[in-house]
Amino acid sequence: MAIMSTDPVVSWSQTSKSFVVWNPPEFDFKHNNFSSFIRQLTTYGFRKIDPERLEFAKEDFVRGQPQLLKSIHQRKPVHSHSLQNLQNQGSYSPLTEAEREGLKEEVERLKSDKESLQLELQMHEEERKGFEMQMQNLTARFLKMEERQKNMVSNLGNVLQKPGLALNLLIESEFNDKKRRLP
Repeated sequence: MAIMSTDPVVSWSQTSKSFVVWNPPEFDFKHNNFSSFIRQLTTYGFRKIDPERLEFAKEDFVRGQPQLLKSIHQRKPVHSHSLQNLQNQGSYSPLTEAEREGLKEEVERLKSDKESLQLELQMHEEERKGFEMQMQNLTARFLKMEERQKNMVSNLGNVLQKPGLALNLLIESEFNDKKRRLP
């Protein structure tokens, strides 16, 4: 690959199927407006292929194959009013009936998928709320159990410090058990 004097400004890519503008300010274009140059490329069907740099390609634009250039043509812009006129004259049909039906089916399928996903999302949201309530209930139960455990440890500490209290608690417990057993 020979190095040309324009390579620091614009050059072929390594694949020879695209070109890269390395220095837009130095790139000499008719209007000295690089965005105008890009618009012109678009009208000829070129596309930007690398988001990180100004690299453009078109299928029939290949280094060393000038015979392909004759197939590159400027696309005619379609204006909404000219499209309407063509449709009114009956000489323009943007979609065949089969294509139209296919698109309608696709739209309906997408609507159905959307509804299905919305229902699934709603179901998961309700499930999440249920789990939240269960967590709140379990947390409340845990806190009550922890409080009872603290009370029991505190009572046990009191009993161990006052042996006579333990005997009274046993008698009271026995009495309560007998009361529960009576019919």
